[in-house]
Amino acid sequence: MGNKMEKGSLKTPSNKIRLLISDIDGTLITKDKVLTPETCEAAKSLNKAGIQLCLVSSRPPQGIEFFFSQLENNAPFAALNGGEILDHQGHILSSLTMNQDVVHQVIKLLQKNNVHVWLFGGTDWLVFNVENAFVEHEVKTIHAPPQIISHFDQYHGQITKIGGISKDTDLLDRIAQELESMFSGEIKAARSSDHYLDITHPKANKGHAAIELGKQLGIDIKETACIGDMYNDIAMLKLAGLAIAMGQSDEEVQSHAHFVTESNENNGWAEAVKKYILPRA
Repeated sequence: MGNKMEKGSLKTPSNKIRLLISDIDGTLITKDKVLTPETCEAAKSLNKAGIQLCLVSSRPPQGIEFFFSQLENNAPFAALNGGEILDHQGHILSSLTMNQDVVHQVIKLLQKNNVHVWLFGGTDWLVFNVENAFVEHEVKTIHAPPQIISHFDQYHGQITKIGGISKDTDLLDRIAQELESMFSGEIKAARSSDHYLDITHPKANKGHAAIELGKQLGIDIKETACIGDMYNDIAMLKLAGLAIAMGQSDEEVQSHAHFVTESNENNGWAEAVKKYILPRA
């Protein structure tokens, strides 16, 4: 793995990096959802070099905070695909909530297509039904259980992200296109994995998160590196002073990166820190 061919839309990578913004699933951690010793050492190396590390994920806050002690990290972070910016103690600094009428209509469309619906806002994870394997998997992933609800009336004005969950990846892609057509300018719909569709406020993306996290630390996006593996990471890769894609990511994701590292199963994150970020401290 190494340098990507220069494309017309790719800016020259920055030679000075003060902040690394990292995706979690498929990037920072392995498929078994763990940090490798090499990754933890690389994170410590960033700290010693004076480079801040901020995490950004489609996960809810509690699913991100879990990693702080291992990484020895106390920087702000972004949850729910950039819909919430929080400090390291979990206090919400800013959030982008969705229009409640739009939330109602999105829920109806997902349920009509037999897609499981999850709702997120603040530190709440809300589900209508726990009788599916995805909920059990998510509990193990974020180390927190959901709240079971029959309706979301009491959460009006608080929903930051809707999750559409299905084994049918093609169906999720079709629904994403349909939703963006129906609610043009009111929502953003993008898959964060093969089985998870994220529906958020249109400004709630990882590009927005990267800029806001930089503002919290007084660091310009030009001096920020971003690393990720999925389509929802492209928004931050396009803005970053240094953009890095994971080795297993699709060609479209890699086309927005200055460099491609190894996969998350082969310590690609640690390699990226050593080869591309620390030399720019």
